[in-house]
Amino acid sequence: MPVSGRRHQALQADYAQLLRDNAAILAELREVTAERDAARDVVRGLADRNRELITRPVTKGEAVLLRLLRQSEGARRLLAEQIDLLQAANEGAAREAYDLAAAARQAVAA
Repeated sequence: MPVSGRRHQALQADYAQLLRDNAAILAELREVTAERDAARDVVRGLADRNRELITRPVTKGEAVLLRLLRQSEGARRLLAEQIDLLQAANEGAAREAYDLAAAARQAVAA
């Protein structure tokens, strides 16, 4: 389908902008992926260290520290579960608000 010179230039400019946007998104994705991988390595290292502490013979003083470590791990698990529940509740509330807004728009339009 033939297009005019101006239209062709506009399409080329749009295409160039899309390529720049795509490159920026890919760069951001690489950065976020690197951050995620670094965080995963830290968590893996902490888990390995905790496993080493828990499985070796311990002194009396270390036994207290290990008990506290287990309690903190339990608290972390509970906190993670609470965060998951809050996230689910937020998603439900957002969905409900969106549905209410859509119903309000339909009522106003009618």
